[in-house]
Amino acid sequence: MLKVLVTGFEPFNGYAENSSWTVAEKVAASNIDGVTIVAERLPVSFRRVGAYISDAVAKYNPDIVIMLGQSAGIDYIKLERIAINMMDSINADNDNFVPNEEPINKETPAALFTNFPIKQVYRCILDKGYPVKISNSAGLYVCNCLYYAMLMLCNEHPPVKALFVHLPCYTGQYNLKEGTLTMPLEIMVETVKIVIEEGDNI
Repeated sequence: MLKVLVTGFEPFNGYAENSSWTVAEKVAASNIDGVTIVAERLPVSFRRVGAYISDAVAKYNPDIVIMLGQSAGIDYIKLERIAINMMDSINADNDNFVPNEEPINKETPAALFTNFPIKQVYRCILDKGYPVKISNSAGLYVCNCLYYAMLMLCNEHPPVKALFVHLPCYTGQYNLKEGTLTMPLEIMVETVKIVIEEGDNI
């Protein structure tokens, strides 16, 4: 039985909801033959998110970790290839911390690459007719910080595969600003299920 951990984030930066957590919960409630899926909600915290993902991996011992994050300026699925060893933001996290070009860890590599078959996943999503892009920058906010921490864990536990996926806000999401780009929730859920199914084929 394949074990998959799907993570999403708590609300942040004035948003009443976080699409990543809504999608993570719905994916965890889905049925995929031969797959056990669990979901964990993570804090939008530079300093705490690494410990949270480490604890979750120790708790569930997953084969695959799919991390989801909300990106309010897009209307497509964004598959992240790289995590960078830096924290930088003009916006505070939920602990009111604002990093200024600080390394996540001074002793570790400048960047880490996903060990997931990202082009294979991209083609499968595209074949379904869903809008998707491969990205070479997950930004420098908490999403990137989480991704970097998880890819370090992958280096320590080589069988574990991990991918970060940025999602738009979902259509009908509560209290969005007028003009915010969105995507139907069911498309995002189906997309993450495709990611899981392709990960099962590794």
